[in-house]
Amino acid sequence: MTLSNFDWTDKTSVRWFILLPTGHEGPYSLSALIQNETSPEIKVWAEGLAEAVTLKEAMTQAKGLAPIEVVSDDEIPPPLPPLPEEEIEEVPRAEVTSKDGSKHKIIFISFIVISVIFWGAREWMQGLETFEISRPQGMSTELYRRISQDFKFEGWKKKLFFKEYTPSSMSSIWLVTSSFQRCEVEASFQSVEGKLLSMEDQEVSFKTKGQLRHHLVEFSRFEFLKGSKIIPGLYDIDLKATHCEWDSLTAKIGNSFQAPEASYTTRMKLVLFHQGAVEFNQVLDKLIQKKLEAQEKKQNEEELFWQDLQQKLQTLVAISIQIEQLLIDFSQTPVPQFSQNLKRMVEKYTRNYGHLLTEFVRANEKYFQDLEKSGLKNMSQKRGYEALIRTATKNIGYESMKMIEDLQTVKKPSPELMRETSKKVKKKFQVLKEGLNKRLIQLTEDRAQEKT
Repeated sequence: MTLSNFDWTDKTSVRWFILLPTGHEGPYSLSALIQNETSPEIKVWAEGLAEAVTLKEAMTQAKGLAPIEVVSDDEIPPPLPPLPEEEIEEVPRAEVTSKDGSKHKIIFISFIVISVIFWGAREWMQGLETFEISRPQGMSTELYRRISQDFKFEGWKKKLFFKEYTPSSMSSIWLVTSSFQRCEVEASFQSVEGKLLSMEDQEVSFKTKGQLRHHLVEFSRFEFLKGSKIIPGLYDIDLKATHCEWDSLTAKIGNSFQAPEASYTTRMKLVLFHQGAVEFNQVLDKLIQKKLEAQEKKQNEEELFWQDLQQKLQTLVAISIQIEQLLIDFSQTPVPQFSQNLKRMVEKYTRNYGHLLTEFVRANEKYFQDLEKSGLKNMSQKRGYEALIRTATKNIGYESMKMIEDLQTVKKPSPELMRETSKKVKKKFQVLKEGLNKRLIQLTEDRAQEKT
């Protein structure tokens, strides 16, 4: 093979270049390339050649080699233009295979490491999916236990919703939430007229502030606008939480680093009573009766009678809603936990409602016995309301206990049975609530008729 222009190419030139896929190296003399045991198949080029040739071809055409010369930096020609892709020699296949194998090995090891980290993080996160608060100073162990029973983990993205708790001294107010947030909290309290546990008609209003941390905000410093101390009772509260953020890095991870709403405002009613809302209604009912006796000479007993009767019917509606919710919550319990949760539900029903309904009937009967001595007009008609309250109360207790007894006979619970139970509870209590609401409407009509 005769190389183009090779006859006039300076075979002793020291400006020979090795052409590689990544560029070119050189310059070298042809004799230096041979002495360095350069591969004869490698592409080389020198001035005067129209295209690159193999070192072997250059050696075949060359008749004499000049001594190795050193080239100064000033004599180095400018970089060569890149060769067409088809002229760039591919990397030997053995080398490619080796690199690919190493690459696949690294990818496999990386996948294993990432998987282990992922599952470890998942197990770690699941271990933190719990609700827990630290018992603050002044909170009794009984109240702390009740809070722990009332709340559970409901997801990292749970929004703010507070439930109130107070000690018997009324020196603090604790608002508890299952949300994992930190906020600055301000609140204004205003007593609801006629709903304070006091023999005298009083009004209490105050402002306070605190910090929500670890599910709990504690109010212990109060600025009173009316009154001088907190009286147990029912209050309207305007609450504002600002500068909200997730409480801990774990909560941030659980919420995919999406920030919560920066502020939260609400108006709601809170019962400030250390024993709870149900017990508060009991005490309030007795207190109203005492007020009745104390104010017989000052107020119209007729009006008080209708107010008291209306409140009793409203209390029965509230109790019906609470018992209904207790049974519905149980019907949604997982089948494997049926027996354990049934026992807890029955204990809670007995503790909160069983004795309450019985006492409610007795107190109502005594109230009407005392009322007969007061000399109210149309007492025979009013006596019918005593029977109405007694019957409605017993119906609530009867339907509740019947459903509980039916559940206690279940040997093999199933999801279908639990769904049917939920439907049955809703249907039964819908009838009870509708009956009570009709009585409330009838009471309003009778009251207006008697005034005329």
